[in-house]
Amino acid sequence: MKQKKIAELPNSKDDFWEGAETSLNTPKRIGLCDSHFKKWHKHNGYKDNLDGTISCKFCPWGAILPGYMRVLDGKIVDLRRL
Repeated sequence: MKQKKIAELPNSKDDFWEGAETSLNTPKRIGLCDSHFKKWHKHNGYKDNLDGTISCKFCPWGAILPGYMRVLDGKIVDLRRL
């Protein structure tokens, strides 16, 4: 299959952008619990969001759990090891 090259977008001062909505966002550092970096599965303090995701009770960290893992009493449990 031959790929077509998409045309470049116009320069920022071009009339094409007249009336376009603009926003200036500055990223902010989010403080995470230290345990999420290396041993996230050993951390105690998770909550099940009941949609296949989990989140930490103490910081904004969250993740999608595979089907063989669950949260039990704030910890992640691997159902294959029970």
